[in-house]
Amino acid sequence: MIITVDEIVQSTTGGFAQKYPHFKEFQTAEAYFPYWKLCLQALQDRDLLGHIIFCNDLFGIPPVKTFLCYFAPQLQEITAREDARLDDFVKKAIGAVWGYVFKVVFSYAQQKSVSVSLNRMFMVKTATCYLQPQKTLVLAY
Repeated sequence: MIITVDEIVQSTTGGFAQKYPHFKEFQTAEAYFPYWKLCLQALQDRDLLGHIIFCNDLFGIPPVKTFLCYFAPQLQEITAREDARLDDFVKKAIGAVWGYVFKVVFSYAQQKSVSVSLNRMFMVKTATCYLQPQKTLVLAY
């Protein structure tokens, strides 16, 4: 499957709130806009997205962990905390974004929760790793 970053962003912005109505506010509320913007920034960066997929597929590192570690400085700034501690809603919403991308956009069939040990920063203990992609994925611009 060849998919462009624009198609990924369009699918996510158009379908996320319908698939996960509990997290609609994450996409629409001004308070959460900085986090939503970071998610979209990650989806628009073909190289970063390739690394996120690679880490998930080959090393079993959940997309949320790669995303949080990559954007740690920005998240420290957004939260105004050195440990970038995220509230429960934000942690779950970010997880839902990556769940949407991997399950709906990329068609991964399975998932499993794994320990990520991000307790010094973000206060995230577990995150989801995605398994069994149903198609070979090629990212394009």
